[in-house]
Amino acid sequence: MADFNRRQAIGGAAALLMVAAAPPPRDTGLVLADGRAVPLRLWPAAGKPHGFMVFSHGANSRPDKYDRLASAWAAAGWTVIAPLHADSPDHPGGGKIDPALGIPLRLADMRGIITARAALGLPDGPVIAAGHSYGALIAQIMGGAGLEAPGVPDPDVAAIIAFSPPGPFPPRIPATAWASVARPMFVETGTGDVLPMMAPTWQVHRASYDTAPGPAALFVGDGVDHYFGNIICRPERSEAPQTAQFDAALATSLAFLRLALAGKSLAPLRRAGASWVETK
Repeated sequence: MADFNRRQAIGGAAALLMVAAAPPPRDTGLVLADGRAVPLRLWPAAGKPHGFMVFSHGANSRPDKYDRLASAWAAAGWTVIAPLHADSPDHPGGGKIDPALGIPLRLADMRGIITARAALGLPDGPVIAAGHSYGALIAQIMGGAGLEAPGVPDPDVAAIIAFSPPGPFPPRIPATAWASVARPMFVETGTGDVLPMMAPTWQVHRASYDTAPGPAALFVGDGVDHYFGNIICRPERSEAPQTAQFDAALATSLAFLRLALAGKSLAPLRRAGASWVETK
């Protein structure tokens, strides 16, 4: 455990240094082929980018509430771009959409960004589908998860990063939803990641890792809740930031990308301790 904690500290310090070098984010927008306007937030990569991440925010949140996470990825060489989804109360439309349209509209936002990558000035290189909570499920669908039938991965998506994804929620999200995930996947959760209506135990969030065929990595943070205290999604919360665990999860996500995109085994990511990492 002491070794893992030292690694956490090293990874955390590196992440903080990277954030200091990150270019500032900027807000832009995209008009989809159907004429729907999508507000965007873009975090440019520091130096020569490895590729780009398209990020889907959690329910009732918005992209700038993930500045700390996205800026760290950007500082590590990934351009990150996130749509403000139509179901967000901060969307110009007030978030008033038919709930049945939530997933299709989110997917259209994410796929529209990939289609318009040249016009948006996004870099060449791998495309990573990423997200948190509801947005993590969107990223997983893009990587091949299926809700009503086996999913088909988006051909441009090279890997998935899913922070605190939902678990099975029949009938909408069957337990078999992730059996068809066809891309390398990183899943994050924590032993405090409990949401009474959706996740009565934290273990619900690991279901996608447990049922996907792999390769996959699972980071479980000691005491980590759905928001790392107040670091992502809900920075207005009064809970203290869970900084050490956040930095460790961030460092692990970046190490996952380095290995997965090179076609290497994820086994070197495995760690034991109060916070731990599993791989397959």
